[in-house]
Amino acid sequence: MNLRRFRLLISIVTLHLILLALTRFTLWPEMVVYPYLINNGYLLYRDIINPYPPLLSLFLAHFAKFFGYFPPPYQILTFAIILLMDLLIYFIALKSSKSFKWAALPLLFFTIASIPFGANGLWFDLVQTPLVILGFYNFYLFLKNKKQANFTCFAFLFLVAFLIKQQAVWLLLWFIAVLIYQKTYQRKNFFKSLMPAFAVVASVCMLLVAYIVKLQIFGDFLFWVISFPFTKASSMPGYILLPTVRQTLTVTAVFFISSPIILKKNNFQNLAYLTAIVLVLFAYPRFDYFHLIPSLALLAISLGYGISDIVKKNLLTKTVLVFSIFYLSAFSLHYIRSNWQKEIRFFENDIIVSTQNLTTLISNNSLVYIQNGPDQLLPLAGRLPPKPWADEFPWYLEQKSLQDEIVLSLKREKPEYIISRPYEKGNEFDLGAYQPVHIVDYIDSNYKIINKLPGDLWLKVKY
Repeated sequence: MNLRRFRLLISIVTLHLILLALTRFTLWPEMVVYPYLINNGYLLYRDIINPYPPLLSLFLAHFAKFFGYFPPPYQILTFAIILLMDLLIYFIALKSSKSFKWAALPLLFFTIASIPFGANGLWFDLVQTPLVILGFYNFYLFLKNKKQANFTCFAFLFLVAFLIKQQAVWLLLWFIAVLIYQKTYQRKNFFKSLMPAFAVVASVCMLLVAYIVKLQIFGDFLFWVISFPFTKASSMPGYILLPTVRQTLTVTAVFFISSPIILKKNNFQNLAYLTAIVLVLFAYPRFDYFHLIPSLALLAISLGYGISDIVKKNLLTKTVLVFSIFYLSAFSLHYIRSNWQKEIRFFENDIIVSTQNLTTLISNNSLVYIQNGPDQLLPLAGRLPPKPWADEFPWYLEQKSLQDEIVLSLKREKPEYIISRPYEKGNEFDLGAYQPVHIVDYIDSNYKIINKLPGDLWLKVKY
């Protein structure tokens, strides 16, 4: 890579980091609450209602032992993950296109599009994305060269991605369909050549099972990680959140930039583009833009050849491209302007001030229950909730007898304080408006308000 091309790469990456640093960062509360509770002896899936596989929560628990629970280290970690994604997109695009120009274009596209799509936030999908990129590329190399090592690498990367969030199963199903379509399985010794991959997957799974059995949470793990997300979650009240018309238009415009109209006979581009479409399923059943970061990364990788060919196409195709670029640019500029130099989401100044008040008002060994409020107060203030702990989401608390279990824990452990936020007006199962009846009745009958805290929070104490 000559100096000029290196400067171009550095310039785009620097632009991306500047935009990240100057727009609102989102640190989702679960990214600090789960690790905090784990580090204080709470068991995943039994004491912590967590519907995700354990890998990221356990990693962040170790991360928090060194860096604590305030946002700056998590912001740096997020930037590092995004920087890794940038480099992977660039060098894979370079490897496939053999052109520095067409490798820079996908990176620039991802830089501009990823910001309004919520990449500037630490969540499971973001952490999965480098694994998805590398897994896709190794799968493509396996199709191309039939090398055993590429499939083994893909299998390991897929498994790690699945152990972060279950939606990775869509990727596996898609790649199985590709293998069947290309009749790869008919190749001599095909299944024998996959044995190293199966051995790697089996070894990792055995380690996971041993860990879960050691903690005696196997039944809880099966319910919350397997049964709940695959068979129950979509039927729970308030869980399904489909995209609005505007969101659908935005996603469609992004995909039109490298649409099938302009696909040529390039297997790498085709596979990358079609995989990006499949990864849209990561946003089901609760749609939000940040679930589409893995899809956006694969779409970026497919982009170079598409744009290079578009200038040769007809007027209609060019019009679709121009409209899509204009729409995406307007969407990005609006987002950046609206989120320019805003406070960290979920860790605004009101939360920090409330944390300081809590550390003054509540003794270190007092249990605290958060009612419809910001659970991030627990790690920030260094206080613990009764067991089991669960976010006040209807798809959790309307499950089985979970409300009754929490009420029993309130009676048994007798937390002296409740941090409460008034319920909003809205539909019964809307977030912020949802009232878990059994829990609300118990708290209203046994606690009274004694203090007002910043951020529309109330401190309640037991009668």
